[in-house]
Amino acid sequence: MMSRTFRFGQRGSTPEGEATDQPALTPQDEENIHAYVAKIHDTINVLNREIDAIKAGDLDVVSAIFEEKSRALKWLELQTPLVEPFIDHPIMTELEVKRHLKHLKSAIEEDSAILSRMAVAARTILREVKKISNRNDLDGNYGKMGQRVSGVADKNMRVDQKF
Repeated sequence: MMSRTFRFGQRGSTPEGEATDQPALTPQDEENIHAYVAKIHDTINVLNREIDAIKAGDLDVVSAIFEEKSRALKWLELQTPLVEPFIDHPIMTELEVKRHLKHLKSAIEEDSAILSRMAVAARTILREVKKISNRNDLDGNYGKMGQRVSGVADKNMRVDQKF
């Protein structure tokens, strides 16, 4: 019968010369960290593609990239607890993870700001279109002076349909 090994058990022994206040890295931990850094780069590239396309006026990209961007950000969110305990580990410094995370944060903030401005602009346009439509639409009853009369028309406002 084959005995199972768990990463927690592998962490128990630290190699000589390694700082004892740092958790020991297992091969799986190291693989997770490298995958995390690669996904940060991928996510930054997706965000930059979207930002560049919006600035170029290609707004179809927003809906095309949405799923890809959502999956990448969700993956990072779910994987963060696996790499977070090693944030001060030498491998994280070597891979410049903190610098990459700052770059990711600024890309997210820029993308979010652009999309927020687009949403505000869309709401403003919609509101103006409704105003114009309502201004040119005669839905309701109006008095002799052009003021809108609410409620049911009384007998003085009947229109004689016989000519």
